[in-house]
Amino acid sequence: MSHEFTPYDFHGTPSAEDFKAFMAWCATQQVSDINMQGGSPLSVARFGRRCRASQMVLACDTVSRLTDEVFGLDIRPVITSGQPVDRAFQLDGDMNGRYGLQRGERVRFRCNFILGTAGRFEESISLTMRVIPSAIPSLDSLNIEPELKAALLPQQGLGLVCGATGSGKSTLLAAIYRYCQDNFPDRVIVTYEDPVEYILGRDSDLLKPHQSQIGRHVPSFAEGIRAGMRRNPDLIGVGEIRDQETAEAAIAAGESGHVCLATCHTHSPGETISRMLGLLPVQSRDGMAHALLGTLSFIVVQVLVRTRDGRRRAVREFITFDTALRSALGQLPHEKWGEHIDNIILLEKRRIADQVATLYRRHDITREEACLFIPHHEWSRLPDA
Repeated sequence: MSHEFTPYDFHGTPSAEDFKAFMAWCATQQVSDINMQGGSPLSVARFGRRCRASQMVLACDTVSRLTDEVFGLDIRPVITSGQPVDRAFQLDGDMNGRYGLQRGERVRFRCNFILGTAGRFEESISLTMRVIPSAIPSLDSLNIEPELKAALLPQQGLGLVCGATGSGKSTLLAAIYRYCQDNFPDRVIVTYEDPVEYILGRDSDLLKPHQSQIGRHVPSFAEGIRAGMRRNPDLIGVGEIRDQETAEAAIAAGESGHVCLATCHTHSPGETISRMLGLLPVQSRDGMAHALLGTLSFIVVQVLVRTRDGRRRAVREFITFDTALRSALGQLPHEKWGEHIDNIILLEKRRIADQVATLYRRHDITREEACLFIPHHEWSRLPDA
């Protein structure tokens, strides 16, 4: 079965080079996340399932040593002061096949380091690494709904890609950026990320997408958007809208004729527009709400559902903003917009819950998996397994 997983053989306590080879190996095994902490074996997430990745249990001093030798001596002083550390990390191959990677091959990771208690260990470093595939999937390979695909690259406006952590938001955005680069080479693409994940540019690009990291190249998402508008781009990518300043800057970018694509950690299109409105200042919310309505192009929410074959499948619910929807919402107080949008999706049976129920009826997923995405009061409508 595709979900079976054999732990990596380290042949003893891992050195820094051993651990880097393990990281590169994980990328070849379709692993999405790697976890390392003192007092536990290495573990990985693969298609949403947790697997043991080493026979040995790592001692706390081994984790500390690997943190220093693989990622740098600057990390431990920061996390011992009570501050978590986020950073990107990259492994590059060479002509000798270092780490199992050939020359020109690379693997990137999004890493989070934090100190805490794990079992009987009062202070244990916990490292979580998200594996960022080097290959960006084509937009066509993601089975995007035709109506949504047509809205993903507007001439101008704001598009929001939403979902929980690990739901594939970054992958979907990277596919959109790459599609734009391949099919509209005259368009200028700039992104502001925390950290930079997929490397968007290719050697064949006349002008490669330019990617800036928050905290390293620009101080904030909001400042990145403002700087981006001065660079005459066609498409501005924003890692996340999570504060008032970024929300206002994203709306301004859409109003000024740019395409601005961003993410939010929300669970429905209606919740997303309510969250955006909640970020706006109370004293100017009415006016800003109509500016937001005028610039929104689409909101898509995505989840990854574990299937019986051991893999995962993307399921989405979305709304696209046209003249009719803007007119209907414009007749309502903005406090009702989120409810109205979610009711449209409910009546059209396009919710994530509706699609998950269909997957269950087709025996593509288990009942237990289906119930993770379907409201409790609707469980009784599911047929018995």
